[in-house]
Amino acid sequence: MKHALVLLSLYAAAGGAVASAQSAASPAVDRAAAIRAAQRTIDDEYARETMSPFTAIAVRYLEPGQTCRLGADGTGAAFDPVKPVDAAAEIGFDGGAFWVAPVQDSRQPVLIAKGAAGVGAASGTPVTARTKLGSGQVVGLGRFLAEALASPGASNVRVFDPEAPAKKAFTGLKWFPPDPALQLTAAYAPNASPDKVIVMTSRGLMKEYYRAGTLSFTVAGEPMRLTALATTPAPKPGDELFVPFRDATTGAETYEVGRYLTVRVERAGEAHTLDFNLATNPLCNYSPHYNCPIPPKENVLPVAIRAGEMTYPSHR
Repeated sequence: MKHALVLLSLYAAAGGAVASAQSAASPAVDRAAAIRAAQRTIDDEYARETMSPFTAIAVRYLEPGQTCRLGADGTGAAFDPVKPVDAAAEIGFDGGAFWVAPVQDSRQPVLIAKGAAGVGAASGTPVTARTKLGSGQVVGLGRFLAEALASPGASNVRVFDPEAPAKKAFTGLKWFPPDPALQLTAAYAPNASPDKVIVMTSRGLMKEYYRAGTLSFTVAGEPMRLTALATTPAPKPGDELFVPFRDATTGAETYEVGRYLTVRVERAGEAHTLDFNLATNPLCNYSPHYNCPIPPKENVLPVAIRAGEMTYPSHR
């Protein structure tokens, strides 16, 4: 899910805007305006972000003990380049962690704090020897940035180009018109002992989640349920839970893999606003360089949810 690291921060910002509007008990027209504002927050974040799916240009998956070479020059960046490049780095995965090392006769890579990635490689610390990548560090090669993600069965290095054509062409996501009627009240029922579920991904891989609980709600008078997934077998109150779903619009008006929501719940029976206006697409809709969980069968809704994000029209 992480896919999910970018999305979680976006949902948090957008969700706050909608919650404020709801707490004021505004009329429907004001709620629609709040939904638009929350969606613009997501659009604006993607437009600004240096390391977003719209700047991702390559990915390499590594098993423990494997290494790869990343090279870059003024025209692009590639794994295991076949032609000479200006800058290069060896990147490996071992012992559950990534490391980076310089390549002889090549411009050195640098380490940059992810929060400062937008300022470019000039602010980075040169890598002079094999160095373990710390939490929140990215590798800079010229204008290119590489982020390593350790994940069971899907550890990878993803490369970003802040000048990517997809970023320059981005003008916003494609949204259904705001629908306050699809800001639904859902009752949360936690599972006392969350059981493991294996979820297939868009790259044919498998990811492990745990069924944290269920969200029960009604759509047009019909009872519905969605399973909320956690990344650990013992999620704590207030943890972000992952709610991937498909509905009758999937593969037509909305993205063929499905769409995602996240929720935070504190206790059993808590009423929670499940706002389908903030349902967004997996990152693989925007870029082929992502690996996205496919919603399990239990999260297929028999109704059309015409709220939230529609299929992004770009790279596919």
